[in-house]
Amino acid sequence: MSIVESSRFYYHRLRHESGNFSLLKTRDCDGAIVSMHQAGTHWLKFMLASAMADHYGVPGPAYNHANDIIGGNKDPRRYAGVPYIKSSHSIAPLLLRNAAVLQRVGLPPCVLLIRDIRASLVSNFRKWQSRYGVSFSEYVRGDPSGHRFNSDIWWCFRFLNAWGHLVDLAGGRVHIVRYEDLRARPRVELAAAARHLRMPLSDACVDAAVNGAGKRAMAKRADPARPPGAINFAEDDPLATFDATDRDFVQTRCTRYLRYAFGYDYAAW
Repeated sequence: MSIVESSRFYYHRLRHESGNFSLLKTRDCDGAIVSMHQAGTHWLKFMLASAMADHYGVPGPAYNHANDIIGGNKDPRRYAGVPYIKSSHSIAPLLLRNAAVLQRVGLPPCVLLIRDIRASLVSNFRKWQSRYGVSFSEYVRGDPSGHRFNSDIWWCFRFLNAWGHLVDLAGGRVHIVRYEDLRARPRVELAAAARHLRMPLSDACVDAAVNGAGKRAMAKRADPARPPGAINFAEDDPLATFDATDRDFVQTRCTRYLRYAFGYDYAAW
C-alpha cells in the first residue's frame, strides 16, 4: 500500500460519487434491486419476474435478464397494475448518504444483493477476460481510478462502503440478500425479497419461479443482443484462483479500505 494508491482511490471515489445521481431516479418506482456485479443479479431478477408474471397474470420474462418486467432506469414500465421495480448496480451517491437529505427525498424499498468480493472478482474476470486482456493477478490489483475494468476490487469497496453507510441511515428500507444465502435457500430468500418489495406472492408462484430458473433453462433465454457470459456454469471453488500474492493483496486491501464487510471474513481462505 502507498500514499499514491490511497490518494487515487479516495480522489476517484469522490469524483465518481459526487456526481452520480442515478439512484435518485428510483424514487418514481415501487421498489428497487441494487446489486454488485456478478452477484446473481440475472438469477434473482428472473425468479422474481417469473413469480410476478404468474401472480399478476402477465407474460413471463422474454430473456434471462428480465428487463421487460424488472428493468433499469431507461426501461419503460411495461405492464400497468404490476409493481414497478427497477434494477441497477448503482453506488449510493454521497448526497444521499446524508440523514437529512435521505429523510427529505426518501427511498423506496430496496433489495441489496451482495456477494463475497473474491468470488465476484473471479466471475467478472471469466466473463470479460478476452476484453480485459490481462492476467488474473493484474486484474485482481484493479484500477483505483475506475477506468480499466467495469468492476474490480476498488469498485466493490466503493459499492459496499456506500451501501453499508446508507443501510445504517435507511433502517428497514434496505433488505440485504447475500448470494451465498440465495444459493442455499432460494425459496426462502426470494419470498423474503418479495415481501420487502410489498408483493404478496403465493408459495406456488415462488416455487414455480425457483423451479424454472435453473442455469440451463436460463441459458436458453439468453438475449442475443447482449454479450454472452451472464450464466456462469463453473462449479469450482473461486478462491482457488488466487495465488499467495493475490491473497495477500486482497486481504491487506480489504483491511485498509473496506468499511462494511457485511459478514464476510476476508482473512479466511
